[in-house]
Amino acid sequence: MSQTATRTAARGAWPVERFETPKQCAGYEVRDPRGRKIGRLKRLFLNESGGTEYAEVKVGLFGLKTLLIPVQTVTVDAERRFLVLE
Repeated sequence: MSQTATRTAARGAWPVERFETPKQCAGYEVRDPRGRKIGRLKRLFLNESGGTEYAEVKVGLFGLKTLLIPVQTVTVDAERRFLVLE
């Protein structure tokens, strides 16, 4: 499958899965600044230069909906396996 076929609608971002980057944050909880759970990280998206640009977050009771969140607004807490929105 060509990279063009896997391109996302989010400003030219690419799923990290297309590259050899480890998915170390997959499954992390995403929380708001007050610590309330928003959802779980599904995957990260890269821009065309290879930098991480968006986090795709599964939200809702069964995780059927997703949000794209710019990573510039996220802090990683690897010890507790959280992503915290700023």
